[in-house]
Amino acid sequence: MALRNATQHAGNRSPLGGWAVFLLCALLMACGPSPEAETTQDAMPDMRPSQVVLEGYFEYTERGRVVQSLEAAKLERWESSESAEETPDVWHVDGGFTLYIGGTQAKHNAKLSAVRGTYDDEAGRLEAWEEVVLVNEEGERLETEHLIWSHDSDLVRTDRPVAIHSAQGVLRGRGLTSDSRFERYEILSPTGSFDLGMDDTDEEER
Repeated sequence: MALRNATQHAGNRSPLGGWAVFLLCALLMACGPSPEAETTQDAMPDMRPSQVVLEGYFEYTERGRVVQSLEAAKLERWESSESAEETPDVWHVDGGFTLYIGGTQAKHNAKLSAVRGTYDDEAGRLEAWEEVVLVNEEGERLETEHLIWSHDSDLVRTDRPVAIHSAQGVLRGRGLTSDSRFERYEILSPTGSFDLGMDDTDEEER
């Protein structure tokens, strides 16, 4: 899956950080740390992201066609360590983001938005948390607090409470599986009635 960075603003690093690291290393060498301290220090992972992008927009392509696009207020790329090669590199997205499924920001099949999440661009897998909303082309809207989307399996799933808003009313339940376009879905454990929006006038006419 090819990645095209449409727009991005990368965070700048302060030159003072390099001098601080240099002075700290010099002090440690002068004091002569014990072998145990060196082992502990070597085992500590580097917790800084390798890349920071503010107000970023990325388009992901297959065979020259855009298959999804990601727009986010803040993205941080975290790379796996050499000792954990099975752990994929991921983007941590925060401050609000939108994933356009099946195309670009201007033309797509569905739109997934949330406050924060993680995105594995190589596997095409996104996990979203907080105020998660998935909207399809028909305007049907899914609301939940946690959702997993996978490009390879073309599935969206959650085990959290859900609410689906459509022209026919609101359907609530707990747990859902759906295709990525949110056209065919199944609520695993319905917990409420389906409100058809019928008023008293409709009932009297019957």
